Amino acid sequence: MKGKRVSRVLIVESHDRSGLRPVLEAVDAMVVVGEAADAVEAVKAAKEYRPDVVIMDVSLPGQGAVEATGQLLGLGFPPKVLAVTTSSPDGRVLEVLRAGASGFVVQDCGPDELAHAVRIVAAGGIVLDPRIMQTLTRGRPSTGSHDLLGRIGDLTDEERQMLALIGGGHTNQRIADECRLSITRVKTHVSRLVQRLGLEYRIQAAVLAWEAGIVGRD
Repeated sequence: MKGKRVSRVLIVESHDRSGLRPVLEAVDAMVVVGEAADAVEAVKAAKEYRPDVVIMDVSLPGQGAVEATGQLLGLGFPPKVLAVTTSSPDGRVLEVLRAGASGFVVQDCGPDELAHAVRIVAAGGIVLDPRIMQTLTRGRPSTGSHDLLGRIGDLTDEERQMLALIGGGHTNQRIADECRLSITRVKTHVSRLVQRLGLEYRIQAAVLAWEAGIVGRD
């Protein structure tokens, strides 16, 4: 029987990083390959260590986290990016998600929650906190999102349902079960939906679903 695939993790945080490393290294099939303090170091370390997941502090100086995320995803071997934010996050979380980060966790989350989030994004999934997403997107679509919000009106009922499931953070398997489709068809539908909306990443479609109120309505 084959062992679990080891997830290689790079930590990018401008403050104290000593707390994350021992937590992650205590997790089975997870290893921290390096650490960085800013965007420049992050990209350099990613090129050297080729991590599967980069844990990114959204409070890097300036637009550091956003720029770093874009540069990391532009590498020939792009890692997944998991953002870390405070328990009272601001718009920087959405900016990093729009740049292509696969999700976020709050910095005071428990070890099990952090490890679970890393596994999800490493496997190609997304991680969103519904309460925080509702707070960040309620009545506050970004300037660049208005055209995208207009495109939602052209979606079919089936596409809107798919978008809602993506916004809910559901995996392809969960969507397949919900819609009674094969995994292959779900992957095709999700890819086509993201392209039709003029987006590049699944997470961007998820953010749009929240901004449009397709998910998160009271």
